[in-house]
Amino acid sequence: MTDSKYIAVEGLPKAGKTKLARILAEEFKARLILDDHANPFLGEYYESFSARYNPLALKTQLIFLINRFNQQQEMKQKDLFQKTTVANYIFYKDGIYAHTVLNDEDLDIYKRILGIFAEKIPPCGLVVYLQTSFSEMLQRLHRHGSEQEKRVPGEYWREIFEAYNYYFFNYKLSPLLVVNVEKVDFGSRKDLAGLIHEIRNHKKGNSYYAPA
Repeated sequence: MTDSKYIAVEGLPKAGKTKLARILAEEFKARLILDDHANPFLGEYYESFSARYNPLALKTQLIFLINRFNQQQEMKQKDLFQKTTVANYIFYKDGIYAHTVLNDEDLDIYKRILGIFAEKIPPCGLVVYLQTSFSEMLQRLHRHGSEQEKRVPGEYWREIFEAYNYYFFNYKLSPLLVVNVEKVDFGSRKDLAGLIHEIRNHKKGNSYYAPA
């Protein structure tokens, strides 16, 4: 089995991060850490969405960043990594959105704060990245997204899609397993068995999993 004590599931919107994280936590008898989505600015952010500039973007991103930093620090203080831990996000995911939605001035402020926080963040032992095509991502958003998410312009989701793929194409912070979730049904025991086998046996570097 992988030596990882900290497995993070990350992926495109509605790719199944939380569902897979729950499955892995049960499979590995691990502690489950779920992303804190509480953000007082998020609803207003979506309502004032603009492809050009959103004045609430920086506040929204900083709240997400602070929430995730506090959660990671709580994990360290409680010594949760003595036992395998599974999370449905990576700390740096917020930066993917920040680079997409912030202007240069706001991004500079964000990156300065991120740099201070990043020094205190424990590394993942393994990241499982759930990947889909852009058309599949839009279909999932249409089926499972909130009404606010459904009203967001497609151009925004295209930028998020490309930002995620660029980030993980260049990802080197920990071992990475990229999973094509269009090829894996989390409701299928056979599919899950194959995926869990890949996760258990992933030791180092980056690899891609897409069963035939």
